[in-house]
Amino acid sequence: MNKILTVAKYTLKENISNKIFNGVLFFGGIVLLATQLLNEIALYEGERVIRDTGLFLIEIFVMLVTVYISATQVLKAQKEKSIYLVLTKAVSKEGYIAGSVLGMIYTVAFNVAAMGLLLILVMGGGDLAYLVSVIYIFLKLSILAGVGVMFSVVSESFVTSIIFTISTYFAGHSLLELKTIGEKVSGTVYGYIIEGLYTILPKFHLLNYRDYLRGGEIDYLSTTLYVLAYLAVVTSISSFFFARKRL
Repeated sequence: MNKILTVAKYTLKENISNKIFNGVLFFGGIVLLATQLLNEIALYEGERVIRDTGLFLIEIFVMLVTVYISATQVLKAQKEKSIYLVLTKAVSKEGYIAGSVLGMIYTVAFNVAAMGLLLILVMGGGDLAYLVSVIYIFLKLSILAGVGVMFSVVSESFVTSIIFTISTYFAGHSLLELKTIGEKVSGTVYGYIIEGLYTILPKFHLLNYRDYLRGGEIDYLSTTLYVLAYLAVVTSISSFFFARKRL
């Protein structure tokens, strides 16, 4: 466990020192500060407009950082040969993957917390609904980070891994529409394919902060267990393929 935590800390430090990481976050911070102008433009409920727009921007900017870093995590380590330095320190391949996923979760938490605090300063405060929204953005993007690491293991190129990861993000938000289509073609080959996609894709609509901002009921236990279970599955898949990969 100590070795996994060490890999996770190393991963976090590497991600924070990434120029693209810092550039996107800096740009995101400027945009968040610019949302203050919406208070002047909006005729009514300027504070709500700033909050909703700010949360949307937090998710988008952190999502972009998460997709790029997680989807290139293992491939980059292989290309730069830094992975061999870690594996020669008695860290198993499974431990390396677990540490990488945990490090990505640390990175997501750091990003969401930093931009979330900045938005609170812009708004002049926050409430429980805002806190829940930020936490659920973190949970959603933690799943995406695990998926990105998985594609980084099974893919052979940066482009392919990034495309599959970002496609998962958008597909995970479209599952309700996908389910509706599946019901119309039920019993056909397309119906079975859609049913399979609905089963394996992350159900990001369950973690949609907009529902909770409008007063939706939250089942904290089931959503948290779902996130943990999904992360466990994608990490296991990543470990399985990475253990059999020739480095």
